[in-house]
Amino acid sequence: MTYTFKLARRLAISQHLGMLTILLLAACAGESTAPDGSAPPDAPPEVASLRVTPRTITIETNQPIVFRSAAETPSGDSLAPPVAWNASGGSINPDGTFTSDSVGTFMVIAATRPRARDFADAPVARDGSRRLPLREPRADTSLVRVVPRPGNLLRLAVSPDTATVARGATRTFTVMGRNGTGVLRPVGVTWEATGGVIDPAGVYTAGESIGTHRVIATSVSRTLADTAIVVIVPTGGTPDPDSIPQPDPTPDPDPIPDPDPAPTSTLARVVLTPAVANVATGRTAQFAAYGRSTVGDSLPVAVTFSATGGSVTSAGLYTAGSQAGSFKVIATSNGISDTSVVTLVRALGSGGRTGLPFGPSQQLGRSGGVVAPFSMSSDAADAVNIVSRINAARAGNYTLMLSMTGGKHERYMSTIGGVQQFDEAKWRAKMDTYNTPAIKAAMAQGVADGIIIGNLVMDEPHVSGGGDGNTWGPRGTMTKLRVDGMCSYVKQIFPTLPTGVFHQHDTFEPNKSYKVCDFMTVQYNHRRGSVTAFRDEALALGRRDGHAIMFSLNILNGGVQDKDGNVDCAGTGGRGTFGINCRMTAAQVREFGMVLGPAGCGLFMWRYDPEFVSDPENQRAFRDIGGRLATLPAKSCTRS
Repeated sequence: MTYTFKLARRLAISQHLGMLTILLLAACAGESTAPDGSAPPDAPPEVASLRVTPRTITIETNQPIVFRSAAETPSGDSLAPPVAWNASGGSINPDGTFTSDSVGTFMVIAATRPRARDFADAPVARDGSRRLPLREPRADTSLVRVVPRPGNLLRLAVSPDTATVARGATRTFTVMGRNGTGVLRPVGVTWEATGGVIDPAGVYTAGESIGTHRVIATSVSRTLADTAIVVIVPTGGTPDPDSIPQPDPTPDPDPIPDPDPAPTSTLARVVLTPAVANVATGRTAQFAAYGRSTVGDSLPVAVTFSATGGSVTSAGLYTAGSQAGSFKVIATSNGISDTSVVTLVRALGSGGRTGLPFGPSQQLGRSGGVVAPFSMSSDAADAVNIVSRINAARAGNYTLMLSMTGGKHERYMSTIGGVQQFDEAKWRAKMDTYNTPAIKAAMAQGVADGIIIGNLVMDEPHVSGGGDGNTWGPRGTMTKLRVDGMCSYVKQIFPTLPTGVFHQHDTFEPNKSYKVCDFMTVQYNHRRGSVTAFRDEALALGRRDGHAIMFSLNILNGGVQDKDGNVDCAGTGGRGTFGINCRMTAAQVREFGMVLGPAGCGLFMWRYDPEFVSDPENQRAFRDIGGRLATLPAKSCTRS
């Protein structure tokens, strides 16, 4: 009996059996996971079992939900292998984010990728390549029920409303909604909890803190919520009766009371959403408000809206004024108010930021500032100084290309399965350090007013092998699918931030496409041949895959190579930083920059070198390029 058949039987969903088989076969042999015939992939150790969470979940149409996978080796060790995601309906991204604009019940399937050992054992074809035999995949399936967005929803009710859970144990909470006609219906919500963690399906895992805690379900619209009480007790113990809220001794046959009686709790606060908004001058933004009761439940509430720096209707529709700056929207009910901060920015093409960004990397760290004609810098910034870096760029009127997870490759390497390779857990841990309210607010404002161009999630993912430290591991460790997942991870933290990757357009899986990453930074040097052909090929790939292109010049190693054995780089811009490479001449910088700069969403140069930058001829070339790019309309480095 095949694994596919066992899995299908275990699901007991006979009407979907054919679709499940097709999806599992696609996960093992489709373009997104199959190795090239010429290069075996290297992957983590053998996977004995795979589990997808959440197991079952109800969401609303167009509500995103992230599925996760976890695995064990035959020896019982935990690991997080790369998987291919597929779904029988809706759509799912490489990072497991599922959405659907139609209602129905769908399957979400995760399947492991073939291992290098499987490839090595495969038979050799006549052309000398190896072809993987179809092996039983390690796969698991979850069910997602998609329901319509409810209209006229009056309240939510979490069940159970009180629960006792031992430390480390789990308890599942569910939620229903009631509309204006009194009809109960399933709804999609987001869950929050204290004293433990709760997954997107409402499965609560108690922590170590004995006592009374809360589980909160909030509607997708963020206008309704309900709170349940959870009491954590010692393992095998019983709770203190005084610590548990006692229910009414007379059972209520209807767990959700009719909405017509007056509420038993009073209004404690008004909640205005969104709390922070970036709005272009003259544009609109919708605000909404609801109330929180003294017991933590949400209440419908009538509010009066007011605003500075613009106007707002009685329904919460805010229209920005013409003056850029920071303003407020206020919602008030019975003397209780909440305030949102609105930052008005000038729209591009209407008096706002113009010109294409231009400048070398690392200039802030090497020179202490950005001066004309440069208008951009790409420098590392840790969580402790990134907000001040953004503020300094705004004050200095220059732009930033961020590299939050940049630096030496060794920072993100580990020995996995006996092989030194990229450790995505380390990369994510670094990215998580930026996930704070202050940084998220600064980032959103920086993107909105054009200070932040984007973020590079990885440098040269095609570099493989070993020896000099400039590697990500064996060939096949990095794929466009994996980098796409990294871009998606950044967007979960910073939804408006353009994300990209640095590599040549034709050196890393050119026949595959990014689906999430917004832009690619491609770097020209003299060895690439015709600069116009290089430009046109890169732009063609961007049009094919729907992402933007930022061009780069390798000014320190991209001139004519010195191959006469002397490596004196006579007649060039001087010796480069590696081997037989030579620097570009001022004439080359000007020629290449004028061809590439206007074609992309910016012109990047590697890297700031005081001697090269201070040379008078080079300065003239920089001024010519900077002057030209400053006259052009600004472009966004986002997907088209």
